[in-house]
Amino acid sequence: MAYHRRKLVAPLLLGAMCVPAVDVSHAQQSGRQGQQPQSAERPATLLVNVRLSDGSPFDLPAVVNLYAFSGANVGMGTFRGGTAEFNHLAPGSYTLEVIAVGYQKLTENVQIITPGERQQVQVSLVPEVDNSHARVPGPPILAPAAEKELGKALEAIRANKLEEARKHLEKVSHAAPANPDVNYLWGTYYAQLQDLSKAREYWEKAIQIYPRHVFSLAALAQLALQDANGPAAVDLLKRVADLVPSSWRYQERLAEAYLLAGDYAEVRKHAERAIELGKERAAGAQFLLAKALAQANDAPRALKALDLYMASEPSGARLAEARQMLAKLRPAPEPEEGVRTAVSAPTPASATTLRSGKFTTSLTQDLVPPQKWMPPDVDESMPPVESMAGCPLEKVRDEAGKRVGEFVDAVNRIAATESLDNEVIDRSGLPMRRVSRNYSYVASVQQVRPGIYTMEEYRNGGMDLDLFPERVATLGLTALVMAFHEVYRDDYDVTCEGLSRWHGSLAWQVHFRQKADKPARLRSYRVNALSFPVALRGRAWIAADSFQIVSLETDIVSPIPQIQLKAEHISVEYAPVKFLSRQTQLWLPESAEIFFDYGRRRMHRRHYFRDYMLFAVDEKQRISPPKVESEEAPGTPHGQ
Repeated sequence: MAYHRRKLVAPLLLGAMCVPAVDVSHAQQSGRQGQQPQSAERPATLLVNVRLSDGSPFDLPAVVNLYAFSGANVGMGTFRGGTAEFNHLAPGSYTLEVIAVGYQKLTENVQIITPGERQQVQVSLVPEVDNSHARVPGPPILAPAAEKELGKALEAIRANKLEEARKHLEKVSHAAPANPDVNYLWGTYYAQLQDLSKAREYWEKAIQIYPRHVFSLAALAQLALQDANGPAAVDLLKRVADLVPSSWRYQERLAEAYLLAGDYAEVRKHAERAIELGKERAAGAQFLLAKALAQANDAPRALKALDLYMASEPSGARLAEARQMLAKLRPAPEPEEGVRTAVSAPTPASATTLRSGKFTTSLTQDLVPPQKWMPPDVDESMPPVESMAGCPLEKVRDEAGKRVGEFVDAVNRIAATESLDNEVIDRSGLPMRRVSRNYSYVASVQQVRPGIYTMEEYRNGGMDLDLFPERVATLGLTALVMAFHEVYRDDYDVTCEGLSRWHGSLAWQVHFRQKADKPARLRSYRVNALSFPVALRGRAWIAADSFQIVSLETDIVSPIPQIQLKAEHISVEYAPVKFLSRQTQLWLPESAEIFFDYGRRRMHRRHYFRDYMLFAVDEKQRISPPKVESEEAPGTPHGQ
């Protein structure tokens, strides 16, 4: 099938989406969620002065939380100038929490005794201990030629071309016999040949060289699961989970290991964590959770978990066992009078269905490391967040939505200099062609009628798609913040994952996903005259002090076979730009990056924006001008 013209577009809004900065001088939170003052008492006020250990004011961004004795959130907000203020407080006991980048989290008890008092509390932050000198050294690094051979070996193993894989592994072994990745792939090669003794030997050698080699630890754990060795599997997978704490896959496998060991409390703990991280992708964890809940005689929740598992994996490997569990947990209807029934004895259920001594092809494929050319999926793991009792989701969504709306209302034209770097990726995940180009970029956004926005992007004064490398146009990438605009926000399920650290500051980490019952309106692929809407799921980082969207990542909800779209990953970074002549500060895209596996090709593209101009403003504003190596920089082609 030939595609003569290809467009990757977000058809609704400007590619340079941004919001005006808002200065929040201090946090003023009411006590609606916590203790309320009685009507006869005057409300008290708490002033929190944050200092450094030497007594000087702490004037960097921080988040200050106040909790009632019951644990309910009373106030949550940001501050500046070293002070936060909480009003409308009733007498009682409170817990104060201060979180700042580079400092230990501070927790302190506060007592408010007198109604109407204005109490001041001074706290001091302690810098985090720098343990960088104690860090375990990273794995050995391969030379570029050896890295290329290793990539070819990996691709051959994926394709089950074992003779070809062996040739590449022999070449890379001559150059780097003590590299853990090389030994890991040798183990995977022998696993494909069903020589598990040899596979184990290489995986054990890999972790001897580098004890933190996750793939080798996971492979050895898989062997332990197949051998029904629960304690060994638990020990190995605990090490893996410690190294990759936010991976839902390893949490799910650890839950399975605990199931084999008979520790149902730990099964429940890690299955729930896998579901929290992986959502519907962790359907197998629902089955494990059902087993643990059934063991705890919690039949209603076990039934719910089983229903979710069977709905997500209607042809799953454990479907028969799930049906047996349903039959046991869900009472059968009373038989009608005069009707005879016969019940057959169910087959005993086992904790795991892995076959001892046989390393199946699907298991081997599951242990092959993912291709490195594309970043991890947003749902593959959750970036770490500060442990907190709550997250003000509605406030974050409302404030972020206001910032997006304010920009759309204030601006309808932006100009900039754009640099584009394009790489075509070969089968082994390495660039086979590179091209760099520069454009004079202009973007315009208008609301043609309530709820309907249109956008136009011009490069070098025109809209010719042939300006783009490979004749694939990537348009409107930076407009993805519109997922938080009031017009589109109800199209997405949104959860607040917590407070994270972003470039030395604090940001709320928010996950969003297109609702199944809503049309995908924000992004589409256009092939010739046909348009294919794309449902998105993603994660945004929203500044804790200004509620500006500072960073955003997306993946597609599911592939689109009609146009051979297998995967897409977009990341956008935003930065403040001050327009001096208009006394205006806007948050504009600094860069946009897209990876896609589309139409039998893999591509990685980076867009950089600098020298912004607003309307007819003459003064050019800069955001860290990127370096472009050359106008045309083709790489060395590789055979496919």
